[in-house]
Amino acid sequence: MLREMGIRLWLPEDEAVGATSVVAATAAGATIAGDALPSARSSSPSSPASTVAAPRAAAVRAEEPQRLPGLAPADWLVVGDALDPADPQQQQLLENMLRAIGVGLVAPTRERRAVYVAVDATPIATAIAAVAPRCVLVLGKAAAAALLGADAPLGGLRGRVHAHAGVAVVVTFAPAFLLRHPAEKAKAWADLCLAVGALSA
Repeated sequence: MLREMGIRLWLPEDEAVGATSVVAATAAGATIAGDALPSARSSSPSSPASTVAAPRAAAVRAEEPQRLPGLAPADWLVVGDALDPADPQQQQLLENMLRAIGVGLVAPTRERRAVYVAVDATPIATAIAAVAPRCVLVLGKAAAAALLGADAPLGGLRGRVHAHAGVAVVVTFAPAFLLRHPAEKAKAWADLCLAVGALSA
């Protein structure tokens, strides 16, 4: 699971594989592992993943919820900035992060489903009401400020479980930030583990 997030596993048997992945990723300008999930573009047009993958499709209009099947009830609501369509690595890393904790943007067998919404285009209260999540995962400072109403540094918001409308909220880094600062992926993994624990509480 950690390898899917791009966190190198320091085991002797993995050293050769890890080194190859890092070299290949660097050559391609990527910071995620080579065994990444397929891009959301491979999903069928009618799938929930393709609905939430494009930033403009993630913009939820309160008066037209029936046009966005991605806003069906789910255990997880993921709130962050709109994913840059010119940088598919953001979508790929997000999927890897969720897959590492058994969550998918599409609901495959034995995995909980997550719904992603862009905070700058979506009324959060509308999204929470439509999805009825058990946990909200917040990606980045702007999303955290919009949801929690606190303009605090991200470091001060991470590492603990917040609450919003009776729902557990965990804050971590945005995919775009993690792509620029891959060394922070270990902290993001700790945040994801915290979110899983909050869901199970």
